[in-house]
Amino acid sequence: MSKIIRKLTALSAMAFAAGAVHAATAPTDWDYELSLQWVSGSANFSSGNGTQTKSLSTLGWGSALGANASISKNGNPEYLRSSIVIDPRIAYSGGQTLVSNGASVDANAFTHYNNEIASHYASLESVQMKLDITLTALDGHEISWTKTFDVYFKETSNSTGNAKLDGDIFSITWDGDYSKTFVYDGYEYTFNYFEETDFLNPLTQATCAQVKRGNNCVGFVTSESAKTPVDFGFNVTAVPVPEPETYAMLLAGLGVIGAIARRRRGSIAA
Repeated sequence: MSKIIRKLTALSAMAFAAGAVHAATAPTDWDYELSLQWVSGSANFSSGNGTQTKSLSTLGWGSALGANASISKNGNPEYLRSSIVIDPRIAYSGGQTLVSNGASVDANAFTHYNNEIASHYASLESVQMKLDITLTALDGHEISWTKTFDVYFKETSNSTGNAKLDGDIFSITWDGDYSKTFVYDGYEYTFNYFEETDFLNPLTQATCAQVKRGNNCVGFVTSESAKTPVDFGFNVTAVPVPEPETYAMLLAGLGVIGAIARRRRGSIAA
Protein backbone atom coordinates (compact mmCIF):
# COMPACT_ATOMS: atom_id res chain seq x y z
CA MET A 1 0.00 0.00 0.00
CA SER A 2 1.38 3.43 -0.92
CA LYS A 3 2.09 6.09 1.68
CA ILE A 4 -0.85 8.23 0.49
CA ILE A 5 -3.30 5.31 0.83
CA ARG A 6 -2.02 4.51 4.32
CA LYS A 7 -2.36 8.17 5.26
CA LEU A 8 -5.91 8.44 3.95
CA THR A 9 -6.89 5.23 5.75
CA ALA A 10 -5.54 6.57 9.02
CA LEU A 11 -7.31 9.92 8.54
CA SER A 12 -10.63 8.18 7.82
CA ALA A 13 -10.33 6.06 10.97
CA MET A 14 -9.44 9.11 13.05
CA ALA A 15 -12.42 11.03 11.66
CA PHE A 16 -14.75 8.12 12.47
CA ALA A 17 -13.45 7.85 16.02
CA ALA A 18 -13.63 11.60 16.56
CA GLY A 19 -17.19 11.69 15.27
CA ALA A 20 -18.21 8.85 17.56
CA VAL A 21 -16.80 10.66 20.58
CA HIS A 22 -18.43 13.91 19.51
CA ALA A 23 -21.78 12.17 19.06
CA ALA A 24 -22.11 11.46 22.77
CA THR A 25 -19.91 12.80 25.52
CA ALA A 26 -21.51 10.79 28.35
CA PRO A 27 -24.63 8.64 28.77
CA THR A 28 -27.46 10.12 30.82
CA ASP A 29 -28.78 8.69 34.09
CA TRP A 30 -32.48 8.17 34.77
CA ASP A 31 -35.28 8.55 37.26
CA TYR A 32 -37.75 5.70 36.86
CA GLU A 33 -41.22 4.41 37.63
CA LEU A 34 -42.29 0.80 37.03
CA SER A 35 -45.86 -0.32 37.54
CA LEU A 36 -46.56 -4.07 37.61
CA GLN A 37 -50.26 -4.89 37.87
CA TRP A 38 -52.99 -7.31 36.88
CA VAL A 39 -54.87 -6.07 33.82
CA SER A 40 -58.32 -5.01 34.94
CA GLY A 41 -61.04 -7.38 33.70
CA SER A 42 -58.56 -9.98 32.39
CA ALA A 43 -58.85 -12.52 35.24
CA ASN A 44 -60.74 -15.73 34.43
CA PHE A 45 -61.91 -18.05 37.22
CA SER A 46 -63.35 -21.55 37.09
CA SER A 47 -66.99 -22.07 38.05
CA GLY A 48 -67.63 -22.67 41.73
CA ASN A 49 -68.45 -21.14 45.09
CA GLY A 50 -66.67 -18.58 47.23
CA THR A 51 -65.61 -15.07 46.38
CA GLN A 52 -62.83 -13.66 44.26
CA THR A 53 -60.61 -10.63 44.88
CA LYS A 54 -59.76 -8.76 41.68
CA SER A 55 -57.67 -5.66 42.34
CA LEU A 56 -54.65 -4.29 40.45
CA SER A 57 -52.33 -5.84 43.03
CA THR A 58 -54.20 -8.88 44.40
CA LEU A 59 -56.02 -11.88 42.97
CA GLY A 60 -57.63 -14.06 45.64
CA TRP A 61 -60.08 -16.97 45.71
CA GLY A 62 -61.58 -19.52 48.10
CA SER A 63 -63.73 -19.01 51.17
CA ALA A 64 -66.13 -16.09 51.23
CA LEU A 65 -64.57 -12.99 52.74
CA GLY A 66 -65.61 -12.53 56.35
CA ALA A 67 -64.77 -13.51 59.89
CA ASN A 68 -63.85 -17.08 58.94
CA ALA A 69 -61.80 -16.26 55.81
CA SER A 70 -58.07 -16.74 56.23
CA ILE A 71 -54.88 -16.79 54.17
CA SER A 72 -52.93 -18.46 56.98
CA LYS A 73 -51.01 -21.69 56.33
CA ASN A 74 -53.09 -23.73 58.77
CA GLY A 75 -56.80 -24.33 59.18
CA ASN A 76 -59.88 -25.94 57.69
CA PRO A 77 -59.86 -25.73 53.85
CA GLU A 78 -63.47 -24.54 54.09
CA TYR A 79 -62.20 -21.27 55.58
CA LEU A 80 -59.02 -20.70 53.59
CA ARG A 81 -58.14 -18.54 50.61
CA SER A 82 -55.30 -18.59 48.07
CA SER A 83 -53.89 -15.53 46.34
CA ILE A 84 -51.23 -14.01 44.09
CA VAL A 85 -50.12 -10.60 45.34
CA ILE A 86 -47.95 -7.99 43.58
CA ASP A 87 -45.83 -5.97 46.02
CA PRO A 88 -44.75 -3.32 45.43
CA ARG A 89 -47.09 -2.63 42.55
CA ILE A 90 -45.21 0.58 41.75
CA ALA A 91 -41.42 0.83 42.04
CA TYR A 92 -39.98 4.33 41.61
CA SER A 93 -36.62 6.03 41.96
CA GLY A 94 -37.44 8.06 45.09
CA GLY A 95 -34.00 9.68 45.01
CA GLN A 96 -32.22 6.55 43.76
CA THR A 97 -31.04 7.37 40.25
CA LEU A 98 -30.69 4.58 37.70
CA VAL A 99 -27.11 4.90 36.45
CA SER A 100 -26.50 3.90 32.83
CA ASN A 101 -24.00 1.02 32.70
CA GLY A 102 -24.23 0.93 36.49
CA ALA A 103 -25.58 -1.44 39.13
CA SER A 104 -28.94 -3.19 38.85
CA VAL A 105 -31.95 -1.88 40.79
CA ASP A 106 -34.62 -3.92 42.60
CA ALA A 107 -38.04 -3.71 40.94
CA ASN A 108 -41.46 -5.26 41.54
CA ALA A 109 -42.26 -8.70 42.95
CA PHE A 110 -45.22 -11.04 43.19
CA THR A 111 -45.93 -13.92 45.56
CA HIS A 112 -48.22 -16.94 45.26
CA TYR A 113 -49.72 -17.88 48.63
CA ASN A 114 -50.93 -21.46 48.28
CA ASN A 115 -53.53 -22.80 50.70
CA GLU A 116 -55.50 -26.02 50.37
CA ILE A 117 -58.99 -24.82 49.52
CA ALA A 118 -62.06 -26.99 49.15
CA SER A 119 -62.72 -28.31 45.62
CA HIS A 120 -66.12 -26.62 45.30
CA TYR A 121 -64.54 -23.14 45.29
CA ALA A 122 -63.85 -21.26 42.06
CA SER A 123 -60.13 -20.72 41.36
CA LEU A 124 -57.94 -18.68 39.02
CA GLU A 125 -57.37 -20.02 35.50
CA SER A 126 -55.77 -17.15 33.57
CA VAL A 127 -54.98 -13.45 33.77
CA GLN A 128 -52.78 -10.80 32.15
CA MET A 129 -49.98 -8.96 33.92
CA LYS A 130 -48.93 -5.53 32.65
CA LEU A 131 -45.59 -3.80 33.13
CA ASP A 132 -45.58 -0.02 32.54
CA ILE A 133 -42.15 1.65 32.39
CA THR A 134 -41.28 5.34 32.45
CA LEU A 135 -37.67 6.53 32.37
CA THR A 136 -36.99 10.24 32.86
CA ALA A 137 -33.63 11.70 31.85
CA LEU A 138 -32.04 14.36 34.04
CA ASP A 139 -33.06 16.98 31.46
CA GLY A 140 -36.73 15.97 31.85
CA HIS A 141 -37.05 13.89 28.66
CA GLU A 142 -39.41 10.94 29.20
CA ILE A 143 -39.50 7.55 27.50
CA SER A 144 -42.47 5.27 28.28
CA TRP A 145 -43.75 1.91 27.05
CA THR A 146 -45.80 -1.11 28.13
CA LYS A 147 -45.21 -4.88 28.12
CA THR A 148 -48.01 -7.40 28.77
CA PHE A 149 -47.52 -11.00 29.95
CA ASP A 150 -50.07 -13.83 29.79
CA VAL A 151 -50.43 -15.88 32.98
CA TYR A 152 -52.01 -19.34 33.33
CA PHE A 153 -52.86 -21.02 36.62
CA LYS A 154 -54.06 -24.42 37.84
CA GLU A 155 -55.48 -25.07 41.32
CA THR A 156 -54.81 -28.79 41.71
CA SER A 157 -57.24 -31.31 43.18
CA ASN A 158 -55.01 -32.21 46.17
CA SER A 159 -55.71 -35.87 45.45
CA THR A 160 -52.44 -37.46 46.58
CA GLY A 161 -52.08 -35.94 50.02
CA ASN A 162 -48.47 -35.05 49.15
CA ALA A 163 -47.91 -31.28 49.46
CA LYS A 164 -45.35 -31.23 46.64
CA LEU A 165 -47.27 -33.48 44.24
CA ASP A 166 -50.46 -31.51 44.88
CA GLY A 167 -48.73 -28.18 44.26
CA ASP A 168 -50.55 -25.50 42.25
CA ILE A 169 -49.15 -24.53 38.85
CA PHE A 170 -48.24 -21.01 37.71
CA SER A 171 -47.10 -20.36 34.13
CA ILE A 172 -46.18 -17.10 32.39
CA THR A 173 -45.11 -16.07 28.88
CA TRP A 174 -41.53 -15.31 29.89
CA ASP A 175 -38.26 -15.83 27.96
CA GLY A 176 -35.94 -15.46 30.94
CA ASP A 177 -35.69 -11.69 30.72
CA TYR A 178 -37.25 -8.72 28.92
CA SER A 179 -35.32 -6.02 27.04
CA LYS A 180 -36.23 -2.77 25.28
CA THR A 181 -33.79 -0.73 23.15
CA PHE A 182 -34.11 2.97 22.29
CA VAL A 183 -31.87 5.81 21.08
CA TYR A 184 -31.57 9.11 22.92
CA ASP A 185 -29.06 11.96 22.82
CA GLY A 186 -26.36 10.10 20.91
CA TYR A 187 -26.60 6.79 22.77
CA GLU A 188 -28.35 3.50 22.21
CA TYR A 189 -29.86 2.39 25.54
CA THR A 190 -31.08 -1.08 26.46
CA PHE A 191 -33.48 -1.53 29.38
CA ASN A 192 -33.10 -5.01 30.88
CA TYR A 193 -35.82 -6.45 33.18
CA PHE A 194 -35.01 -9.82 34.72
CA GLU A 195 -35.95 -12.22 37.52
CA GLU A 196 -33.69 -12.23 40.57
CA THR A 197 -35.10 -15.24 42.45
CA ASP A 198 -34.69 -17.97 39.79
CA PHE A 199 -38.18 -19.43 40.34
CA LEU A 200 -39.39 -19.00 36.75
CA ASN A 201 -38.03 -22.09 35.01
CA PRO A 202 -39.09 -24.51 32.24
CA LEU A 203 -41.84 -26.87 33.37
CA THR A 204 -42.30 -30.49 32.34
CA GLN A 205 -44.49 -31.34 29.37
CA ALA A 206 -47.10 -32.93 31.66
CA THR A 207 -47.16 -29.85 33.91
CA CYS A 208 -47.53 -27.51 30.91
CA ALA A 209 -50.46 -29.60 29.69
CA GLN A 210 -52.30 -29.08 32.99
CA VAL A 211 -52.37 -25.32 32.40
CA LYS A 212 -53.27 -25.88 28.73
CA ARG A 213 -49.90 -24.67 27.48
CA GLY A 214 -47.66 -26.18 24.81
CA ASN A 215 -44.30 -27.74 25.46
CA ASN A 216 -41.50 -25.69 27.05
CA CYS A 217 -43.73 -23.41 29.09
CA VAL A 218 -42.19 -21.47 31.98
CA GLY A 219 -43.31 -21.04 35.58
CA PHE A 220 -43.28 -22.78 38.96
CA VAL A 221 -45.20 -25.24 41.14
CA THR A 222 -46.04 -24.11 44.69
CA SER A 223 -46.47 -26.82 47.32
CA GLU A 224 -49.59 -26.73 49.45
CA SER A 225 -49.33 -24.49 52.53
CA ALA A 226 -46.30 -22.72 51.03
CA LYS A 227 -45.54 -19.53 49.15
CA THR A 228 -43.41 -18.74 46.10
CA PRO A 229 -41.95 -15.21 45.78
CA VAL A 230 -40.74 -13.95 42.39
CA ASP A 231 -38.58 -10.80 42.55
CA PHE A 232 -37.48 -8.69 39.57
CA GLY A 233 -34.65 -6.25 38.95
CA PHE A 234 -33.54 -4.06 36.07
CA ASN A 235 -30.68 -2.00 34.68
CA VAL A 236 -29.84 0.17 31.67
CA THR A 237 -26.82 -0.23 29.42
CA ALA A 238 -25.63 2.36 26.90
CA VAL A 239 -23.32 2.46 23.88
CA PRO A 240 -22.53 5.57 21.77
CA VAL A 241 -24.15 5.98 18.35
CA PRO A 242 -21.89 7.79 15.81
CA GLU A 243 -23.46 10.80 14.11
CA PRO A 244 -24.54 10.42 10.44
CA GLU A 245 -21.79 12.77 9.22
CA THR A 246 -19.24 10.46 10.79
CA TYR A 247 -20.36 7.63 8.55
CA ALA A 248 -20.33 10.02 5.58
CA MET A 249 -16.73 11.04 6.30
CA LEU A 250 -15.68 7.41 6.60
CA LEU A 251 -17.39 6.40 3.36
CA ALA A 252 -15.91 9.38 1.52
CA GLY A 253 -12.43 8.51 2.71
CA LEU A 254 -12.84 4.87 1.73
CA GLY A 255 -14.12 5.98 -1.69
CA VAL A 256 -11.00 8.08 -2.30
CA ILE A 257 -8.80 5.17 -1.20
CA GLY A 258 -10.61 2.85 -3.62
CA ALA A 259 -10.25 5.28 -6.52
CA ILE A 260 -6.50 5.70 -5.91
CA ALA A 261 -6.04 1.94 -5.65
CA ARG A 262 -7.87 1.35 -8.93
CA ARG A 263 -5.84 4.03 -10.71
CA ARG A 264 -2.64 2.54 -9.34
CA ARG A 265 -3.57 -0.95 -10.54
CA GLY A 266 -4.41 0.50 -13.98
CA SER A 267 -1.02 2.21 -14.21
CA ILE A 268 0.80 -1.01 -13.30
CA ALA A 269 -1.16 -2.99 -15.89
CA ALA A 270 -0.34 -0.42 -18.60
